[in-house]
Amino acid sequence: MPSRTLHGLILALLVAIAPFSAGCSTLLTVAYLVQPADVPAEFKGLRGKHVAVVCRPIVELQFSDAGSSRQLAGLVGSQLEQKLRNTKVIGQQEVARWLDENSWVDCPTLGKSLDADMVVGIDLEEFRLHEGSTLFRGRATAHVRVYDVAAKKVVFEKRLDDFSFPANTAIPTTDRSEAEFRDMFLQIVAQRISRTFHAYESREHFAEESLTF
Repeated sequence: MPSRTLHGLILALLVAIAPFSAGCSTLLTVAYLVQPADVPAEFKGLRGKHVAVVCRPIVELQFSDAGSSRQLAGLVGSQLEQKLRNTKVIGQQEVARWLDENSWVDCPTLGKSLDADMVVGIDLEEFRLHEGSTLFRGRATAHVRVYDVAAKKVVFEKRLDDFSFPANTAIPTTDRSEAEFRDMFLQIVAQRISRTFHAYESREHFAEESLTF
């Protein structure tokens, strides 16, 4: 049976059972069978390219969270290399070495020095882990730009404004260490950024929102 016909039958089944389903789980399951990666990439220009990822904190964060910015860049790079076929991401150690040895100029200059086709530049404008003295709740704001190294211009940009995790609650500091929460929050932020560049399953987003601690 042709795949389009099969998908049509599954969609017809979805419509038929929707009024009788016990909840959204059935809808999500059938939707996954039809198209697993149902949310398309916003920008597809990294596929098959040699990519560098760099994250620079604003001045206020350079001393308190410089390590977090480099960790975030590494996590985004790992996600891109896993999810984008034929895409080569330059190792974060190599990027960090260049930053340590050179005065910052701009992303195209960094990309040219590292033989990259594209540079994903992340400006980390806010990064917090605490809500009060006894609760963890991460907040981050970032401006993401993609640079075409040869053309020396921005070809895509997006903002992640005042992203918070968990979205509607907070975690007592007695439940886990700051290092554990930092790693978790950075992983979530990295996923949000990297999903801009690859298709993903909508249920991943729902699962992330409903995490319990």
